[in-house]
Amino acid sequence: MEGIMTEKPELMQRHVVKGRVMSRQGIQYCAKLGVVCFSGMVLVLFGFISLSAAALSVDDIIKAHLTENYPWENIEIENIRIMGELGEGQPEKIIVEKGPIGKAVFSFYTSGNRVLVKANIKVYDWIVKSRRSFSKGHVFGEDDMYREKMEIDKMPRSAVKHPEKIIGQSLKRSIAANIPVVENMVEKYKPVKRGKMVELVIGNEGFSISVSGKTKEKGYVGKSVKAVNLSTKKVVTGILIDESTVKVKL
Repeated sequence: MEGIMTEKPELMQRHVVKGRVMSRQGIQYCAKLGVVCFSGMVLVLFGFISLSAAALSVDDIIKAHLTENYPWENIEIENIRIMGELGEGQPEKIIVEKGPIGKAVFSFYTSGNRVLVKANIKVYDWIVKSRRSFSKGHVFGEDDMYREKMEIDKMPRSAVKHPEKIIGQSLKRSIAANIPVVENMVEKYKPVKRGKMVELVIGNEGFSISVSGKTKEKGYVGKSVKAVNLSTKKVVTGILIDESTVKVKL
């Protein structure tokens, strides 16, 4: 048989290529050796250049193009198909005709020639997930969440990507375990630092007064916090109802 011979002919799945016979395993074997297999002509399988050294380098070219033009770091490229013959070296221009996520199509331009390149593109990013179920009002701590990679086209909108963004914030509603945390699940307030000047609203339903105070500890909106009444120097405990107000019941 002209072309390539493998050591395991029983594994061969034969394909007719312009009147010649070449196995898919044989093509892969050539690619692993880093050599180009041919039978007196350029090998074309079903109209595509298969796993030759040229096809293997296209992965790096596509990945470099996507990394340069999109805010992505974790890119997976599979099933590259080249619809023609590529010139040597880096393409002068690359245009995304379709995609680029999913079943993507690129136009490679070299010396005025255009070659279509098809590939399956997957892009991943980190998201934050809940480690267990939590009730409404729960304040997120560092151990309440973990990070996991997810395909970006499957990520919920406004998914939280960095745990520090929500540590110390409380939930607006109860959530289940192992689900992506999105921004609208948590209150927008930031933790109130120790020593922050606040207004103390002291009283009950029928009567209240407002005095200046200062937090004695780090606090979170919706949770209790200790503060000093600057008029009396007494320490009181109340609910931090926003970032600058503590409600103290008599």
